[in-house]
Amino acid sequence: MFKQAIASGIENKEKKLRFLDVGSGTGDGYVLLSTLFSQDSKLLSNYELDYLGIDISPQMVETARNLYGSHNNVRFECGDIRTSSFTQPFDVYLSCGVPYSHLTHEELYEALKMIVTNVCNHRSRCSVVVDVLGRYSIEWMRKWKESHWDYAMSFFESEGDQEATWMSFYSHQHLQEIMQQAANAVGCPVEKFAFFDRSIMVGRHTSTGQFNPKLPQYRNLVNSLLDPSQETELSQLIFQVELGSAPEYILDFFTQFSGWWNTLVSEATALLGESLAVEPVELPPEVQGFKAAAEKELQQIADKHQYRQNLESMLALVLRKLEITQQPGYGVGHDLFGVMWLDATGF
Repeated sequence: MFKQAIASGIENKEKKLRFLDVGSGTGDGYVLLSTLFSQDSKLLSNYELDYLGIDISPQMVETARNLYGSHNNVRFECGDIRTSSFTQPFDVYLSCGVPYSHLTHEELYEALKMIVTNVCNHRSRCSVVVDVLGRYSIEWMRKWKESHWDYAMSFFESEGDQEATWMSFYSHQHLQEIMQQAANAVGCPVEKFAFFDRSIMVGRHTSTGQFNPKLPQYRNLVNSLLDPSQETELSQLIFQVELGSAPEYILDFFTQFSGWWNTLVSEATALLGESLAVEPVELPPEVQGFKAAAEKELQQIADKHQYRQNLESMLALVLRKLEITQQPGYGVGHDLFGVMWLDATGF
């Protein structure tokens, strides 16, 4: 997703690629970008990363400066996206870690309008990445009817009593509507939109159980598949969750996705000589042939423990591939990324 945001119109850019990271925290966005640059030979050889991170927390900014402030063309500043104004153009307006969900829907509109105004003032072409919490994550099914509620940003089960913060949640339709309204208010042309879901089945609150305690701990279970010291009970991975109240297309997606997920788990279980009460469905092309490929790779392994560990690892990878390739960008994951490409060169 970040590669797509960078790639649009990259051939027209100067040597520097200029990033504004909104809600930069302790610098995770910079780490993500610098890793991306180091892994992409075209970016590394042709472009220089120029990064500005802004965050409302002075403590976060100080930590980020201590960690990365000595790097070339990297700056961190304290600022509030709701009131900030910029005097320079950027090629990518980045966000990660759902900073925009800390805003109300109205504040998000105003923040995006400020960004679009900056784009038009500099007659630039850029992409704007908006990272928010997905409204229809299975982690908080009981809250699906609400788009703004008190969310506690705990990371672990032991943090269940963390103080709650009111946060905003989005479907792709709602997010696109706000993004388009901000562009329309300034009169800036939108080239296109794209939306991406992250962590459909393995959002961190499948581990904490904070908002949906009856939900199986899918995140822990998938991590267990990759741990050679553990043997995972594959039947616990089956997705048989009573869905909440949501638009029909959301329910249809989860019905289809759960069929694919359960079929892959069932195929892995069959290779262990066991069976699950799963009605198999046709898999999407990206993950078809998993059972045959696993069977071929594992046929020379005589040790039962090694056989199972290798199979579990292969299952974890194919489930991850299923999530990545079949995400619809509806707001059905923990995060929803919306990307808006703007072209104000003729403004």
